[in-house]
Amino acid sequence: MEKITLKLYEFYSLENEINGLVKKETNEVLIKGLINEKIKLTTKYWLNDLVTKLITEISTIEKLKEGLGIKYGKNDGSGNYSIEIMIDKLDEDGNVIMVAGEDGVQIPSKVVNPNVLSYQKELNELLSQEKDIEYKPFKLTDFDEIVTTDNYILIFKLIEKI
Repeated sequence: MEKITLKLYEFYSLENEINGLVKKETNEVLIKGLINEKIKLTTKYWLNDLVTKLITEISTIEKLKEGLGIKYGKNDGSGNYSIEIMIDKLDEDGNVIMVAGEDGVQIPSKVVNPNVLSYQKELNELLSQEKDIEYKPFKLTDFDEIVTTDNYILIFKLIEKI
């Protein structure tokens, strides 16, 4: 077994390279994923072993992201939290500042919600952290049968240099 140091955001990318990625709204396959390719059973075993480790870390990250959502967001009453990107601009007295809209009708002036910026800052700090992950190195021959248009950048880092 070997170790590689990855930034936490790379855990998501590597998991997508292995398991694939589908756009939820349209079911469009964005990345097929190595596990879905025709490869040796032993290679699939070690890919699954790696995915199990990745998913454990991703689960921890997701819980921390949820905590950030609670910290900076508003509860909708049913237990869900969201952070408005734009909020009404207020004067010193707390009154909404109104401006003329395109059709001349008065509408609230908007500003970027400072909570969004704080959320993004903390999330970026978290995802930039590094962590080691242990894996069984792969050989280039483990992937000989694959013909793909996908680019598996992080998997390439896990292939033994000959």
